[in-house]
Amino acid sequence: MRNNSHSVRTPPLLLYAGVPLLVTAFLWVTGSSELSISEILAALVLCWIPWASYQTWYHGSRQDLPLFSLVSAMYWVAYAVPLFWSSHVIGLVNGNHRLSEQAIAQSMYLVVSGVLALWAGMKMTARWRRVTFTRVDVPQNPWRWQYLRIVLVATVLMKIVVPITAWGESARQIVVNIETFVASIVFVILLRSWLRGEAMKVDKILVTGYFLAALVLGLASGWLGTFVGLGIICVAAYLYEKHKLPVTALLVVLPIVMFLQPGKAKFREMYWKGGPSDSYSSGYAERITFWIDASSQAWGRALTDPTGAQGFPVLAGATVNRLSLLEQTANVIEMTPSQVPYQYGRLYSYLPITFVPRVLWPEKPSITDANKWYQLAYHLTAPANIETVGISVGTLTESYISFGWIGPVTVMFCLGILLGVVKELFMGTASGLLFSSIGVALLPGLLAVESQMAVYVAGLLQQVFFALLTLAPVIAVGRHHSRLSDTAISRAMSR
Repeated sequence: MRNNSHSVRTPPLLLYAGVPLLVTAFLWVTGSSELSISEILAALVLCWIPWASYQTWYHGSRQDLPLFSLVSAMYWVAYAVPLFWSSHVIGLVNGNHRLSEQAIAQSMYLVVSGVLALWAGMKMTARWRRVTFTRVDVPQNPWRWQYLRIVLVATVLMKIVVPITAWGESARQIVVNIETFVASIVFVILLRSWLRGEAMKVDKILVTGYFLAALVLGLASGWLGTFVGLGIICVAAYLYEKHKLPVTALLVVLPIVMFLQPGKAKFREMYWKGGPSDSYSSGYAERITFWIDASSQAWGRALTDPTGAQGFPVLAGATVNRLSLLEQTANVIEMTPSQVPYQYGRLYSYLPITFVPRVLWPEKPSITDANKWYQLAYHLTAPANIETVGISVGTLTESYISFGWIGPVTVMFCLGILLGVVKELFMGTASGLLFSSIGVALLPGLLAVESQMAVYVAGLLQQVFFALLTLAPVIAVGRHHSRLSDTAISRAMSR
């Protein structure tokens, strides 16, 4: 009764405009770009959409993950923030190119229409009949949880000792799925047990050890995304158990990401030597120290430079540019179809074969073929560097390359249906501990809005398949509900 009464008193969505107005006003005042009223309104709408969606979730039962809020927030970061703070210049093979304000404005209209189509697709799946998976779960059986602990330790050791190419390129994705995805699922299960106050001391040690090991391995390999992905997983686990965002943790993590971003390019220039590496001549501590020192020097110059040539706004703008999709989308709009014709779905040709493991088809086309074509066609990368430079334009802009303005409406709507199905199966109120933990592990990939369609959906089924295969010994099928579901229901009734 209390929940029902609370739902009735929930304000209409349009009244959730206070925070988006303040955030957009702050970006406008602190930004250096001259913008039209329509561009500012588009940025405001793009900020309001995830905030209103989150507030709806927050004032509801809060028993699932607010997937649409998180995904739409990533589009705000990739488009609205650089609208105010970036230089609106894109680097092409023939030099820097200043993008027209018309193309920038159209990019904002494009992303707003795409996010709304995504919402419509996810909204449609919410009306379908829910399928519960609480009968397939991890029971509170000591030996089954012991198996989970063994898997977590084994995957960490495997990641340290075994290179991802140890069994050849055909088995590369399998190794990645086991080392990263399966380990993330077990980590989430044990972390959620800790957050519920049910974890044993050994579980707390394993959770802490895995967090530190994943952080060190990621930073020592030049991947800032590892740190970000691990943070997303921890935030999602906290959301499941505490039903609110860990604001304090976010305020700590975001400045760390901003601090480390400037040193990433120097790290890769120093250690990658033409591409990611599985082996290094120096140790973990030396590589992490180099990255931290490079970032410290960059920020030190930015804060003390009296000329402003390397000042804080310049460095902050460069950091924002690395997260931005706005310039790439504007460049595509300028060149399509005047210089590059519409592709009418040709970039999606990899999708039908994406679910075939490379171990069964060693010579199948590369998942990055669409990216390489994009980089060459839109003059982002010289042919000589195409094998060592990877640039993604995102599913939204890829849909425009294929079908023009109808692309975001149709493709993003279909993508919304896919995300809605994933949410219902792996992030819904009746998903159970195992499936909801799989959903948490999937989340970093689902939030990677810079990925093109083939990359976005390619490993989805493979990841779930290998996770269920590896964790099969701990899965039980019965008539009982998981303890997580019972706990969640009790919490909902007590609020």
